[in-house]
Amino acid sequence: MKHLITILLFATCLTSINAHSGWTLIDKTSIRGSISGSITQGYIFKVDRGFYVINERTRQRVRTRNPEVKIYQNGSDYKLVIEDFDEPVICKKLKNVIETQISGEFKGWEGETIFKMMNGQIWQQSSYAYTYHYAYSPNVLIYEFKGTWTMKVEDVDEAIQVSKLK
Repeated sequence: MKHLITILLFATCLTSINAHSGWTLIDKTSIRGSISGSITQGYIFKVDRGFYVINERTRQRVRTRNPEVKIYQNGSDYKLVIEDFDEPVICKKLKNVIETQISGEFKGWEGETIFKMMNGQIWQQSSYAYTYHYAYSPNVLIYEFKGTWTMKVEDVDEAIQVSKLK
């Protein structure tokens, strides 16, 4: 009987190892700052070596500060195991990311809104959406993902598609 239990435990360990096969640990780092609220598909994480966007459906309520992160890679997919998260998140690494600020007042978008950036670039909303949010010179991430450019404004939950005018 003891021999059978040992075999079953060994088989369970092998199954567990095989379930994680294909994923290679590529980085141990942390996310600076606070993460608070609902984390869903499209959420962006900034770490020392780049940006990652959640690519699969997930919904987690999180409240953490400066969490440790282990980043695993399997082909073009990345799995972020983040301290205080209930489960890992599957992401894609963003390659073309522009960090800037909107120049002056920001009042949201309403269809074809034009955004002037502090870095001199001008972008226009290219997907229809409406949102109101007032901020003065908010931080902005503009990134290319799946062939389109997307703009994420600080403290605005939604992101919109944009195209570069200048």
